[in-house]
Order: sequence, then C-alpha cells, then structure tokens
Amino acid sequence: MFNFFKKKGPAINVVDKVVINETAKLHTLLNLWKNDKNIAFIFWFDESLRQAETYFSTQTTEPIPLLTAREAASPQLGGRTPVFAEHYPLRSREEELYLKMNLENVQVFSSLKEPLFQQFGADKIIQVMQQLGMKEDEVIEHSMITNSIRRAQEKIEKKDIIEQSAHSQKDWLEKNYKP
Repeated sequence: MFNFFKKKGPAINVVDKVVINETAKLHTLLNLWKNDKNIAFIFWFDESLRQAETYFSTQTTEPIPLLTAREAASPQLGGRTPVFAEHYPLRSREEELYLKMNLENVQVFSSLKEPLFQQFGADKIIQVMQQLGMKEDEVIEHSMITNSIRRAQEKIEKKDIIEQSAHSQKDWLEKNYKP
C-alpha cells in the first residue's frame, strides 16, 4: 500500500550532456576519447553506431571502441569506462543495463535533434538556446535536463507498450510510441 518496507534499488547517478545537433555530439565524443582513450562508447541502436563509425573513420585512423548495448556487459568492454552515446526511450531498460554492468555513475551524451527529444518539443528549446547565444558544439549539463529526460522516458513507459525491436531511435518511437 505505502511501500514503507520496499527496498529501493541502488542509486545510479546519471549525468546528461546535451548539444544541439548530432554532428556536434559526435565531435564532442571524439574529443572526449582523445583526452581519455580508456573510454568505450555504447549505443542503443545500430543506426547510431553506424553513424558514429562513419564519422570517426573520417576523423582518425585509430580504432575507437564502439559497442552496442547488447555487447556492453560482455568482456568486449575490456575494463574501459562506458560512456553512453544516446538514451533508450524506456528508462527501465537503461537502468536494467546499468545494474547489470554494476555502474554507479553514468554519462549520457545526447543531441537535441535526436528523435526522443524531438518527440517532446526540442525545436523550441533549440531556438531559445540559439537566441541565448549557445554554440552548436557547446555542451550543457544540468540536473534539470536529466530530470526532463527521465520524465519523458517515464511518459513513454506509461503507455501500454508491446515493444518491437528497431534499428534506430526514430524507428523505435514510430513502432512503439503513439502520443
């Protein structure tokens, strides 16, 4: 009834880092990797992974560790620090992987142009940010952003979803979420 005795799950500290567009996000990820080569980038969707592979191959000849979420909890991570390169539309699915990987702190890089954000009015946010003088490759990090993303994911999760697999965030939303 009141869940007084219900155990809370382990606290996972999620830090969202957001830029305006996808190219700026990939550029930010590349710079992050150049500063710390012990990072592995994790993608939820195959299409996002392919876009990153294409971008990184034009920027460096060194191999950058890019994994799908399916591979993230495997030995392929090889002791590297995981950095998530996008959100999954369902918060519970993200938390499930974070727990499986025994993560206490998680960094997620996103673009306001990603379909998840577009679903919840990101174009207006982009317009305001540009009017305030924000550059496209400027990274914004704030707990209000993380809380807004969490609320959007929870809104999606409240729908009766029979989840169908998808190759991209856009494809997932089209198949699984009808506002």
